[in-house]
Amino acid sequence: MNRRNRYGRKGKCWRECAGTVPLSMLKVGEKGRVVKICCQRTQLRRRMLDMGITVGVVIEVSRKAPLGDPVDLVIRDYHLCLRLHDLSGIMVEVIP
Repeated sequence: MNRRNRYGRKGKCWRECAGTVPLSMLKVGEKGRVVKICCQRTQLRRRMLDMGITVGVVIEVSRKAPLGDPVDLVIRDYHLCLRLHDLSGIMVEVIP
């Protein structure tokens, strides 16, 4: 079936990760633990791993730009700014 999920995306990764949300859906101040990196492009996935976004790491959304793009994240005690499009491929479980 080729239906879209509630985030407007298609694909196997979105159906596999029950109980998780894309990192782009987190609000300012929320934290999430990375469950899966679902990048279509191998180069982007490798770049994310090089920047420290690995499975199990805790990410906090620090700030968002006035129009929502880019997003400032705190990962392993440093700040990282990424586009919303890149964040939508990172699945996280929300930490209360």
